[in-house]
Amino acid sequence: MTVLFQDPVRIEVLTPAHAMAYKPLRLQALQCFPDAFTSDYATASNHPVEAYAARFKDPATGSFFLGAFDATGQLVGSLGCEREDRVQQRHCANVVAMMVAPHAQRHGVGRQLVNACISQAEALSGLEQLTLTVTASNLHAVRLYERAGFRAYGLLPRAIVVAGTGYDKLHMVRLLPSSPLFDAA
Repeated sequence: MTVLFQDPVRIEVLTPAHAMAYKPLRLQALQCFPDAFTSDYATASNHPVEAYAARFKDPATGSFFLGAFDATGQLVGSLGCEREDRVQQRHCANVVAMMVAPHAQRHGVGRQLVNACISQAEALSGLEQLTLTVTASNLHAVRLYERAGFRAYGLLPRAIVVAGTGYDKLHMVRLLPSSPLFDAA
């Protein structure tokens, strides 16, 4: 059965109640795009749904996950933002676990998730920058992040190895308006 993408998408904060919809999306992403994630399908398939639910926190904490839902209410994409816990790093948050279902790719879902994440992050007191890693050979994703204002600051060679093949991870940062370095960027 071919799944068709139903436009438009609605972006909302994921809550523990969304975990049942999140896990299949996560597993599909890990299976279809193993070089895009540091997690692997075999390990993730053994994680209970509750393990995912625990990651879905109140955005006021600085750690949150966003979901993209199509016109039928199906979860077709997700993106996380996890603020650092240590006092001296509370000005930083990591963008993690970006995924869009294969049938919903190239429809602007990823762009909407990234933009919503940035907007949510800008509203958090004291948060100055977002960081992420992306597989360097995934040029479409690299361009997506560059268009959203992320800039490369380093490359970790062979950051992950999938079936014997090494993949480099590009490290990127996006300064937020609250950063003292924002105007210099």
